[in-house]
Amino acid sequence: MSWLNSPKKFVKFLVIFVLATALLLFLLPNSYTTITTKKADSNADDHTSIPVVQKIETLEFNTTWDHDQNPWVITNSIYNSTNKKQLDFLQRLTTYTTEGHDYNTLYNAKPSDPADQSVTIILPIYSKDSLSKLDVISSWTSQVDHQISVICSSQLKAQIDEKLEDQQVKITVIDRSTITTSASSSTFALGTAGASIWLQLLNQNDIETDYVYIMDESAPLTTSSLNELDYLFRVNQLDDYKNAFIGTRALVLAPNQETATDNFCLPVNSHLPNDMSQPADMLLGAWLLHKSWLPYVMTDMSLDALKLPLGYYLSLNLNSHLSIPTIALPLPPDEQQTNSNKLLCEKAQEQWISNTEWRSLVTKNRSPTALQYRFLSESGVLVVAHGAKQLISLYPLLCRFKKYPAHLAIMGNDIDGDTVKNALLETNCHDNVQVHDFSQMREHTEDASIGMLVKTIQPRIMIQVKSNDAMYYALQAMANAHQITEIGLPEKEIVHALWIPDLSLDALTYWNTIRIKLVVITDRRPHSLSRLLQSAAKSIYVGDQVDLMIHMEQSADRVTRMLVNSFLWRQGQKMIRHRIRKGGLMPAIVESWYPSNNDEYAVLLEDDIEVSPLFYVWSKYAILKYRYSGNSEAYRLMYGISLYAPRNLELPPAGRVTFDPNSVLLPAGYPEHIPYASQVPCSWGGVYFPEHWREFHTYLVRRLEDLNLPKDHQQRLISVPGSRSDKWKKSWKKYFIELVYLRTYLMLYPNFQEFEAFSTNHVEFGTHVKSEKRQSVIGTFMVPLMQRDTILSQLPNSSLPLFEDLPVLDLWGQLQTVDGLEAIASKYHKHVSTCPRTYGTFDPLEFFCVVDGPPDPLQQFPMSPKKPKPPVLIKDAVQPIQYNYVYDYTEEQEEQARNEMLEFGPKPIDVAQLPTVEERFSIKDDEMLDLENDLDTLNRLYLKLNPENLEFLEDEKMEMGDEEDEEVEDDDEDLEEEEVDM
Repeated sequence: MSWLNSPKKFVKFLVIFVLATALLLFLLPNSYTTITTKKADSNADDHTSIPVVQKIETLEFNTTWDHDQNPWVITNSIYNSTNKKQLDFLQRLTTYTTEGHDYNTLYNAKPSDPADQSVTIILPIYSKDSLSKLDVISSWTSQVDHQISVICSSQLKAQIDEKLEDQQVKITVIDRSTITTSASSSTFALGTAGASIWLQLLNQNDIETDYVYIMDESAPLTTSSLNELDYLFRVNQLDDYKNAFIGTRALVLAPNQETATDNFCLPVNSHLPNDMSQPADMLLGAWLLHKSWLPYVMTDMSLDALKLPLGYYLSLNLNSHLSIPTIALPLPPDEQQTNSNKLLCEKAQEQWISNTEWRSLVTKNRSPTALQYRFLSESGVLVVAHGAKQLISLYPLLCRFKKYPAHLAIMGNDIDGDTVKNALLETNCHDNVQVHDFSQMREHTEDASIGMLVKTIQPRIMIQVKSNDAMYYALQAMANAHQITEIGLPEKEIVHALWIPDLSLDALTYWNTIRIKLVVITDRRPHSLSRLLQSAAKSIYVGDQVDLMIHMEQSADRVTRMLVNSFLWRQGQKMIRHRIRKGGLMPAIVESWYPSNNDEYAVLLEDDIEVSPLFYVWSKYAILKYRYSGNSEAYRLMYGISLYAPRNLELPPAGRVTFDPNSVLLPAGYPEHIPYASQVPCSWGGVYFPEHWREFHTYLVRRLEDLNLPKDHQQRLISVPGSRSDKWKKSWKKYFIELVYLRTYLMLYPNFQEFEAFSTNHVEFGTHVKSEKRQSVIGTFMVPLMQRDTILSQLPNSSLPLFEDLPVLDLWGQLQTVDGLEAIASKYHKHVSTCPRTYGTFDPLEFFCVVDGPPDPLQQFPMSPKKPKPPVLIKDAVQPIQYNYVYDYTEEQEEQARNEMLEFGPKPIDVAQLPTVEERFSIKDDEMLDLENDLDTLNRLYLKLNPENLEFLEDEKMEMGDEEDEEVEDDDEDLEEEEVDM
């Protein structure tokens, strides 16, 4: 301390101190400003003594408001997309889609229905230090008719009576200790809701006035404390503000509490516009309440809620229960920077720093703060996780949302928001996900709180884990009430719905609207039918209800009927139909389904098909992607989705040829495994769309009339040039191909590795067919079923491509464009019809306007099928019957045995009732006949492509080269056997 005695050292020390201070001030960040409140102020209120306030750092936020760079009224709000006629002024004001009013407009406005109103001023006195407030009451003046009511404890009653003995003041004794709460034993800080627990006992029937004006117990009173009351009543009578919680001093929380160091206090703070009315989070100093609101102001009696500041607590309850927003009104410029206003702002800032429960609640983000409404520019999806286990299951789905905002609401006692935010941050999933923490809440209150969040952020989709929990159904009802599409996913199937973020919000809104039915057509192949039904029962349906329709042919045997009747279908309804007259495959397929609306789809399955566990996942993904994403061309042109990945083409004139789509797509520059759109309809597992199938029905009815024309007719009929299907007479695909050719319709086909698909065909021509040649052909048609979900991992960019990016193949597997197919179809339309061509009408009658001109010559195709021989009725040898003789019997036993033999024994065959050979052959599908006659060609192709898989047919391969004529005869014999069996 020797420097105190040395002037030189003292001066040197002083200079160093000044330089260090200057350097420190220079290095402070310029993004923060300091506000210093002086002890004396030119606008200081009377009888108010304000101490020096320490420096407060305020985050600069939107410091400049102008119409071009930073307008106060935002245009990209989600509420702008809402019909403004449905939003009142307060809703538009709180969402920043309209501008507030200035002071002069509010003060001078005339109410539409003026009325004399009165108010009860409630002054709480619960400490001896507050007794000094009573000295100010006598000097209060107001143009509003008012009464004064003092709320106090019994201990202070005598002192208050002594001070107010000459004044007309009502005194009500309410001891806090007599009020039973969940936290009655806790001590609450002054100014919190818990310290104002007496509000719970305020009875609106005991209050004679229309309003109550509650003074803040922790704020000092002045002679001008009632000055704002006249202004508030003027504004309160205006239609725009009569349902608002209004005040002139307010706190607006910073929009991002994770980075903010301070909030905004009106009217002192200049970072927000203080010359207009605007939304706020909390009113300061006093609160004007309509007495009808009183039952709702003290509803949440939990410990955490009672620790909140009273102003914030009131705003939360009024908004959650009555949808009453908090609005800060502007003051005249000369009344803004007063000492009393600055003191209230300082006190609010001190509460924010010291009240950890308040800060924790705000950071939980259970509902947006006033300024956060400015950032609600786009609707998104809300994901609800009840507990850590559900969050882990939903996490892979949550991280994929990139196209639109994702909100995560977490509930339960085994999880908290900080842990979730850290997990999202560490895995780079935090950019597009906002966490709303509803954990550790009272039981059965989360749904109401989430409902408030939903009302604010307005998500279009809500995703949750499907369960039988009461909370699941409560949230589902809440979503339905707010017209939000609720998607309930079984927890184990979430991993199979990771394509949801790839879909647009418009498409996802149809999640529960579309209905995909399984339509099964069967005859008398119970083993095949059982295999199909079991594979469908084990499939993944992502929580959807899926109905099953089984259509049995007239000739379905007893085992098939028993199987159909006893089969248990758990995914939805099971409907059974049985034909009474044999019609063949074409009516069985075409008449099996007719859509009831444009959101109903059918998966058509014959009984020799087997499906992948993921067939429904593929179908629903593609339907939502191409039908409901707003692409009108995709809606018009795409008629279905194939589950099958074909290995050969069936329509070239020369017959079937092997086909690999990659041999066409890869040289053209398309990525590997890209799905493609083909004109060829798939009959071995396909989803068909309602408008196109309904149009096909109309087309087929009219087209079949052409079969009644005489042989020498001169009418030009529809015939697809160069398509082998033209020789099919009784196949439904022949006519569907005609419609597809005329309309340029397309079907989506999978293109995964090694022809991996979602359905396969077991090529079962008949129940008792044992031909080794046909067994060898199975390898040509059977494809591997996708068992592991690799859909997204194999698709380019892990998503289905846009419709306009799909490669397009024509009926013969050649790469085309939609415009090129449209040109071909338009040219052929003019060739067969005089009616103008329309688009998107789904009305096929335009194709049947008769053209003046000769009919087209019949198309000639090589390798035309030979006429099959009539099938034999019985081929199998009759097995010997072993008889067991019974010698000891009575006449009654003999009669009983005879009756049982007549009832259960074999019946004689009535040959007259058997169908003729021609009748049996007439119902044969031409496409199947065409396939059977191509067996030799298919055998050769398969043996050439897969010789390593046919070691067991080495002898047969030798015979195929040397005894071709004999094989043709064998094929004819096999065909005869099939005619018997089918």
